[in-house]
Amino acid sequence: MRLSLLIAATLLATAALATSCSEETTGECNAMTEDFVLDPVLDEAAIDEILDATNRLDIKSIDCRDACTVIYHRDRHADWDLDSVDCELSVDEELTGDPAHVVGTLHCDGHAVEFYCAGGRRPPGHIERPLAAPGLPAYLAHCAHLEAASVLAFTELADRLTAWHAPAELINRCRQAASEESTHAELLTALTDEPVATPARRELPVDLAAAALDNAIEGCVHEAWAALTCAATAQNATTPELRAIYTQIAADEASHAQLAWDLHTWFMGQVTTNQRTTILAAQQAALAGLPALARTQARHVPRALAFPDPRAAAHFAAALAA
Repeated sequence: MRLSLLIAATLLATAALATSCSEETTGECNAMTEDFVLDPVLDEAAIDEILDATNRLDIKSIDCRDACTVIYHRDRHADWDLDSVDCELSVDEELTGDPAHVVGTLHCDGHAVEFYCAGGRRPPGHIERPLAAPGLPAYLAHCAHLEAASVLAFTELADRLTAWHAPAELINRCRQAASEESTHAELLTALTDEPVATPARRELPVDLAAAALDNAIEGCVHEAWAALTCAATAQNATTPELRAIYTQIAADEASHAQLAWDLHTWFMGQVTTNQRTTILAAQQAALAGLPALARTQARHVPRALAFPDPRAAAHFAAALAA
């Protein structure tokens, strides 16, 4: 798959929509947040759902926070991120095979943030943070924050691939991507006087199958979308400076999306058949959810970046997913 050609074709096919105007567009990025409490009863169907979503093999390996994330995405908002959560999990260790059989309880008490900025590749365990203020300066600072997070994502991925004896060419491309993401962070930081927050995350165990799942979604889907949106901004932003910077970022993000799909090919040759099935299903779900994510993002991007309105953004995302 040639991502640069795919992005160019998607832009061309939806060009008429890119400059449309809608009353849905607010022109300000002002993420929503919420405090939540969840107390689901865990039957065996829910346990299977959690195991599939987290790529775990047995009930004893389920992480409490991961279980809350899966249930929150199922019952509340599929495209929001859990900023913080306190949880308690109690489960039996034996399953009967009856989907309705209750095997445990889960309590989740936390704070969630609307996942509205595609950004680049987030590292596993990245803690999403709300925008500090509305308007372009704060938005650019937030994007610089996400680019800095991508530096860590690619650096750690390169180290893991080295340990897993992946092809040297893929490892070197990850290290190059980390360098490019660092440049993106510097370029965007230079455009704003707002402080850029240091990326934060919680530590997660990441085995090869978990890395393959993360790459299939964060890399193959979200980085491809980021490359497309940056390309649209490069064409339509309101100032020459923004257009120039986003032209560079768009080209690099397209390269990173291509890397993700090349990594995906390698990863799929390393995982088990069951793991491959789970990963591909999760990737298809992420692609199916891309138009909804695009509509949310479009409602918040500042007007200076000339992002398509929500209706047009959803068409862009659907065309890319297809």
